[in-house]
Amino acid sequence: MYQVLGNIHVHSNYSDGNGNIKEIARAAKAAGLAYVIITDHNSLEGLPEEGFIDDVLVLVGSEINNTKHHYLALGITTEIPSNDNDPQQVIDAVNRQNGLGFIAHPFEKGSPLVFNNQNFCWSKWEISGFTGMEVWNWCSQWRDGVRSLPQGLYYAYLNPYGPISGPCPQSLARFGQISAQRRLVAIAGSDAHAWPIRRGLIRRTIFPYEFLFRTINNCLLLESPLSDKLTEAKQQVYGALRAGRSFIVNCRVADPAGFLFVAANDHREYPIGQTVPFTDNAFLQINCPHEFSGRVRHRIIHNGKLLDEIPGCNVSIRVTQPGTYRLEVYIQKKPWLFTNPIYFQTVSTQDGE
Repeated sequence: MYQVLGNIHVHSNYSDGNGNIKEIARAAKAAGLAYVIITDHNSLEGLPEEGFIDDVLVLVGSEINNTKHHYLALGITTEIPSNDNDPQQVIDAVNRQNGLGFIAHPFEKGSPLVFNNQNFCWSKWEISGFTGMEVWNWCSQWRDGVRSLPQGLYYAYLNPYGPISGPCPQSLARFGQISAQRRLVAIAGSDAHAWPIRRGLIRRTIFPYEFLFRTINNCLLLESPLSDKLTEAKQQVYGALRAGRSFIVNCRVADPAGFLFVAANDHREYPIGQTVPFTDNAFLQINCPHEFSGRVRHRIIHNGKLLDEIPGCNVSIRVTQPGTYRLEVYIQKKPWLFTNPIYFQTVSTQDGE
């Protein structure tokens, strides 16, 4: 598998972002990314600009809805009307275009300093058909952590990582509940806007694009190198996301090169996102670069609950029961990697004949 690193949930000046798509692509290249996915609010105006810009694959989707139930729609070609009160209608419309859809920042709380404490959470869970969830949104978590002006100034100028703690616990819990029942894909979103702040003597851009592109990203696992042809590359990126062949990486902690999480069964390996026949020979294999020896800790999550916590760079774990397995990796207690699930499924006698 080939690792391809990129950023999802980015706003340009086609909605409320402060940069154009070319500027965003240049920032992504400077941060070492291979792709970036623009999701302007209720807009596909950037779609004609899809392609390789400064060697970065730029794809364009949309963030649909206004006051609540924000939904990231990828791979669509026609704008979809907002429906804040019935998000199932939005989900169905995305699916009719064979797009992918991700619930955005579902449990955000808001801040008294931004939009008068307004949040854009997701409250209706009697829904179906969505591809996945954004379990970690950088800007949403940062904003939720700022409760006063002095605190905001401190974080903005002296400690920009202060409110950032890792994926949203409520989002991970909900992801665990749902993924124990069906396939589901977790992503991280930067929610990049590069907002310029002008208040009195304060002159500052809150989180420039390049800054955010060096924080939480999504690493895709491709079966072949990323194509330099737009149509093929687009299929590769969206195919990996749809299959859940990806993991979230906090690039502030470390680069993901050298990381491996696979399932094995009877001398065959299965990558993240795959369904694996559950047999007596099933196990999980984790490899991390040896430079992290003594500092790395793996958390094995089974059906949404912590199964085990294991140190070490190279770890083999026997799988003793079917279900959904994903991995969280911390380096010196800092959140580094969060994988999508691998699914172990019992093989019926008839299937095994």
